[in-house]
Amino acid sequence: MKKIKFLLPILALALYSCSDYLDINSPSPNDLAFTQASPSKLLPGAQVSCYRVQGTTMNQLGNVFMNSWTRNVQSYGNGFDKELQLNLDTGFYSGIVSGSTGLAALLKNFDAIIKYPNPTGEYDYYVAAAKICKVHYEQQIVDLYGDTPYTEAWMGTANTTPKYDDDYSIYQKLFAELQSARDLINNANTNVVDDISASDVMLKGQMDKWIEFANTLQLRMCIRMSEVTGDKATFRDARLAEIQNGPFLSGDVTVNPGFSGTNDDQTSPAFGTFCYLASQTAQQNRTFICMSGHAYKALQTYSTTNWAAFGNNYEIVPGSGINYPNVLDPRSAKLFTAGSGTTTRRAVTQGNPLVDVTTPTGVLPGLPCRLGLSGNFNLRNQASGGTLPEYFACDGYVMTFSESCFLQAEAAVRWPSLFSGAQSWFDQGVSDNITMRNAVDGGYLAAINLKPNFGFTASTTVSQQLHAIMYQKWIALMGINAIQSYFDYTRTGYPVTPLPTGSLVQNRKPYRLMYPTSEYVANSANVPNMTASDCFTLNHLTPFWVPGAPN
Repeated sequence: MKKIKFLLPILALALYSCSDYLDINSPSPNDLAFTQASPSKLLPGAQVSCYRVQGTTMNQLGNVFMNSWTRNVQSYGNGFDKELQLNLDTGFYSGIVSGSTGLAALLKNFDAIIKYPNPTGEYDYYVAAAKICKVHYEQQIVDLYGDTPYTEAWMGTANTTPKYDDDYSIYQKLFAELQSARDLINNANTNVVDDISASDVMLKGQMDKWIEFANTLQLRMCIRMSEVTGDKATFRDARLAEIQNGPFLSGDVTVNPGFSGTNDDQTSPAFGTFCYLASQTAQQNRTFICMSGHAYKALQTYSTTNWAAFGNNYEIVPGSGINYPNVLDPRSAKLFTAGSGTTTRRAVTQGNPLVDVTTPTGVLPGLPCRLGLSGNFNLRNQASGGTLPEYFACDGYVMTFSESCFLQAEAAVRWPSLFSGAQSWFDQGVSDNITMRNAVDGGYLAAINLKPNFGFTASTTVSQQLHAIMYQKWIALMGINAIQSYFDYTRTGYPVTPLPTGSLVQNRKPYRLMYPTSEYVANSANVPNMTASDCFTLNHLTPFWVPGAPN
C-alpha cells in the first residue's frame, strides 16, 4: 500500500523525542534520561532513525513525484491518489517531520550531542559528526518546508512553541555548523576520544571521511543556491571558495548498525519497508509499487517499447523538443524486474487506469514490473547469495559517491573558475552507479554520451549539459534517495518529466509541502498560514532558493 510503516530506531531513541512535528520541545517524562545520555549512546540511534525517514518516506515521495514509481493498477484500484492528482493538504507526507519518528523530533538527538557537556574536548569528534548529520537532515526539512523552527528548536520545556526562522538564515547557520565541524576535526583537543568507530554506524569513525561528507554537503547546499542573486549569491560564492579544493566524497556514506532479520525493527529500512517483513512474508508494497511508463521509456529503446500505441511521438513532454534517448540502459532490468510469473516487461503511465507500456509484442493487460531487488537493495552486491537474511542486513545509503560526482560535474559547468572536469565527473557518476546497481555498462556510457541532453559529450550548451547531469542523477538516485532529484527539478526544471495523466488538482509539481496539522494545533501562534495553492505558487512561502521566489 502507499502508506509506509515507520520502524523504530535500533536504540529506541524515539523514547527521547517528542511527539509533534515542529512541536519538538513539548514536555517529556524522558527528559531526565535524555539529557543524561552520553554522545556515544545517542549517536548510533540518531544516525539510524533519521536515515530511516530519508530511505523510506522521503525516498518514496521523490520517486513518485519524479515519475519513476507508480501504483500497480493491474492489482490495486487506488493508492498514491494524492500524489498522482497533485492534491496536497496538511496530512500529505506529514510523517517526514511529524511525530516522534519525524525528522523534526529526531534531530533533537544530534542537537543533544552538540550541547552535551564537553569541557575537556573529549567528545569533539562526536560533536563534529552530529553537526554534519544535523546539517544533512535539516537542509532537507528547509528544502521541503521553507521557514521552520531552528534557533528556538529542541529546547524542551523551556520553549514549547518555537518561532519560525527564515529559511535563508537557517542555511547560513548550517554553513556555519559545517565549518565548526571541520574545525573540531582538524583542531581536535588533545583529550579527544580519537576512536568513535564503535558508535559511528555511518563512517566508522573515519574523520577524514567526515570532512569529505561535510564538504560535499556544502557543495550540495551551494548548488541548491545556484540561481540566487545579489547578497545571497555573494554569500554562496564565498562558501564555494572555501571548498574549492575539496576533498569531496571518495565513496558512499552508508549506515548499518547491524541490520538483520531478527525482527521488523532491525531490518534494513528500505528493504523492510518496500519488500519483506522479518517473517519473510512480502510487504504489500512489494506488489503495489511498480515501474512508471516514463521510467520504462527512458530506460528502454524504441524497438523494445510499444511506441505505436502512443502515436510514435517520442517527446518526453509534448512541446519540449526533447525525445526519449533511445538507448538501452543496463540499469533498467536491475531497477525493475518483470512481475511474478511473467517475463514480459510492462509499466504504467502515471494516472492511467490500465497497464499500457510494454514491448511491441507484449500482451496487455498484465502485471507491470516491480522493484528489482538487485538494483535497489543489494547495492554493490552485498547480498552475495541473494537470500532474504542477506537483504535484511544490507546497508542503507545516506549519500552516494555517484551523487557527489554529479554535484562536482554541475559545479564545473556553473563555476568553471573554481571547479573543473565536468565530463570526467559525469562519466564517473554514470559508471559508478551502473556498478552500484550490479549492472554491466555494455557500451551504454559511450552510446549515451552521443545523445544531447542525456550524455555530456554531445551536450554543447549549458542547458543541455545541466539536463544531462540531472537526467543521470535522476536514474542514479532512483529508489535510493529520490527526493534529491525532486529538489533538482524544482530548482532547474530538469530532467524534463511528464505530469501524471487524468484529473489533476494542479497543473505543475509543487515547490514545497504544507505544514502538518499537528503544527497548526501545537504552535498556531508561530506557524505561517498557508493554503494548498501556496505550494504551487511562487510567493513568500516558497523556499528561498527556488528561481523566482520573492525572498
